[in-house]
Amino acid sequence: MSETHTETKAIAHAECLVIGGGVIGSSIAYHVAKEGRSTIMLERWIPGEGASGAAVGMLAAESEEFTDHELARFARASRDAFPELVSDLERLSGISVQFRTEGFVTPFRSEAEGQERWNAAKMREDDCHVWWDAREVARRIPGLADQVIGAIYRSKETQVAPVQLCRAYAGAAAVLGATIWSGTQAKELVIQGGRVCGVRTDIGFFSCDQVVIAAGLDSSKLLGQIGFDYPLYPVKGEAVAVSLKDHPLDYTIYADDVYLVPKQNNELWIGATSLPHQYDKEVTAGGLKGLLERASVWLPCVHEASFIRAWAGLRPQAAAERPFIGPVPGVEGAYAAVGHYRNGVLLSDATGRAMAAMLKGADVAELGISKFSSELLKEESL
Repeated sequence: MSETHTETKAIAHAECLVIGGGVIGSSIAYHVAKEGRSTIMLERWIPGEGASGAAVGMLAAESEEFTDHELARFARASRDAFPELVSDLERLSGISVQFRTEGFVTPFRSEAEGQERWNAAKMREDDCHVWWDAREVARRIPGLADQVIGAIYRSKETQVAPVQLCRAYAGAAAVLGATIWSGTQAKELVIQGGRVCGVRTDIGFFSCDQVVIAAGLDSSKLLGQIGFDYPLYPVKGEAVAVSLKDHPLDYTIYADDVYLVPKQNNELWIGATSLPHQYDKEVTAGGLKGLLERASVWLPCVHEASFIRAWAGLRPQAAAERPFIGPVPGVEGAYAAVGHYRNGVLLSDATGRAMAAMLKGADVAELGISKFSSELLKEESL
């Protein structure tokens, strides 16, 4: 890695500079600013316009069925912090994140399938699952398909509007003193004496004492420039919103092949396809057709729903299949929080808290996230 020297006058200086204004970067900016440290966040577009804006906003710490115990604990801690977090963000930013707490339902069509899911939940130390038989399902969700003979209900699972969450994080960070630079793209980290001293952007140079790379798919290039190889690839996800009109749904339906997420004004968001290594954001006719068909198998009234819109986004998946959260080896003052795949919204609070603690000197072992560190990634690549 070659060092870059600069005599350029800085546009601004901060103790911490965060690259990326998605839900991860915005959370980090919020938590760092909350510590009373001067903070700058750079976002190439507007906060929430990238992958975060294409999410559906589920906080599915149990429903996602993480097999990695450390990641599962991290996810649960993040989800469980949201009630207090939402209160603080909405108070500071004035933005409603549309936090919903009705819980998630995973339906099944056979006793054997239900028992398998129940046993798996117990193995994972899932602490919020309840068995609903056919009668309870029919009472709670009368519109579900007749072949549903039961479901697992998870009361602690919640959901938000992802764009509003992202902008609430950024807005709250700004109230706490952070400066948000929208429409500003980071081009290169500036290193002097083995330590980061700033970032070159398309509008000029920003100086800082510490930098956090949280720029989604763009992070690989920035990390590569400072000698750290962390491959990321896009996983395209398509989703569709419909209006249920006279058939409101309270609970989020989290099935094997589709999820149905109720939003305000009787909207229902249906997601999502999973198409690795695709870089376009076009919604295909086949993808849309498949989502609607799978949704209507579980909830037949989807056939009668009115179309609102469809969209697609690119989730940043790591080749290591888990996020990297920690210091970047070889460059003092450089950190990264990348590779959250489709769980950025869920993991945002825990990631922001962990990064704020690391910037003050905490290590990954102390925070319980050793598996997300560069040391483990390096060991696995040998």
